[in-house]
Amino acid sequence: MIRTKNRACTGKRRHDSRDEAVEHRARLLARGAVRLAVYPCRRRACGGWHVGHLPKPRTTR
Repeated sequence: MIRTKNRACTGKRRHDSRDEAVEHRARLLARGAVRLAVYPCRRRACGGWHVGHLPKPRTTR
């Protein structure tokens, strides 16, 4: 798990609904972004949705 130290919303665009976040993700993907996910914010004060990068896949040795 990635620890954010109370920075969960800092620097992220807030969307009022999941649908708005999905539309924003689609626009980013069309411009060349990769591995993006839509997720609800963990902070109760925010209550919105965000778009963020997925973690890099783990490699086995």
